[in-house]
Amino acid sequence: MASHSDVKDTIGAALAGCLVSVALSAVLGFQTFLYFMIFPADNIQYKVLVSWTWLLDAVHTILICTAVWEFAINNFGNSAITDTIFPALAVLVLITATTTISVNIFYGWRIHKLSRSNWWLTGTITFLSVARGGLAFTTASEMIITPTFTRFNADWKLLLTCGLAVSAVTDIVVSAARYYYLHNLKQGYMMSQEMVDAVVVFTINDGCLTCAVVVASIASLLCMDNFIWLSIYFTIAKFYSNSVLATLNLRNWYRYKPVRTAVGLPMTRPGNGAMSNHGTHTMSGTAGDKHSTHDLETPGRMEVFIDHQVEFVRDDHKDQKSTTIA
Repeated sequence: MASHSDVKDTIGAALAGCLVSVALSAVLGFQTFLYFMIFPADNIQYKVLVSWTWLLDAVHTILICTAVWEFAINNFGNSAITDTIFPALAVLVLITATTTISVNIFYGWRIHKLSRSNWWLTGTITFLSVARGGLAFTTASEMIITPTFTRFNADWKLLLTCGLAVSAVTDIVVSAARYYYLHNLKQGYMMSQEMVDAVVVFTINDGCLTCAVVVASIASLLCMDNFIWLSIYFTIAKFYSNSVLATLNLRNWYRYKPVRTAVGLPMTRPGNGAMSNHGTHTMSGTAGDKHSTHDLETPGRMEVFIDHQVEFVRDDHKDQKSTTIA
């Protein structure tokens, strides 16, 4: 009978990864609901992408639960079962790769628009995505043919590692490209700099998170002889899916970003020598703008702060000159 430590590091780790994956799937379901509530008239390609992402996630979650059920319930008490590769795991590899490819192609398309058709960059992203898909297809095929992890690790472990490594490299390229073009986008757009800064921060955090999860799975696969790598691997597709939905849903915050305007009104009496300034006013784009020392020390001066919302529309329905926030 397997020891408590063995069960904890194998079936226990797989169960923990399953629970985290189900929780992330619930977050994705909520984000999908928000998307269709907030953007009922969005572009059809975005609606297809969201529906496709949700469908892949649903299949992915079912496969994870099926694999864990086989390990923990159908073969309860069988210590040798942790060496078996069930078909659900092989299909899971394919679904994970399909999700990451879909997400990277989406970001590659956004970068293509943002970079004004930089084919060298988008071609590189496409090539890496196709390479990731080819490695994943080969890995899944070998997992179906190979019945045990012992034989698979001896012959094809490097193949699985290379697929994950290509995924991490793609994340780095995509995040670096989005950061570069968004950072340059701030030049000449004073009113939208705060919005672009928020997108840049989100892009960096988003890319670092997905890349870190992939790297953690690679490290666990190479350094540990248990299922910890598998538990982390379960969550990879979930983070990619939530990344796309978060990117699309955050457009609602960008469009209705509150802006605070300060209006200075001079309060002077007739005959005090200050009639020349009567009726003048000053405006500043943000609440953090500093007024001159003379303005601050002028007696009887009143400032009125007005909160209003500015709607930013960044999605193009036709080919026209506009800016796209990725």
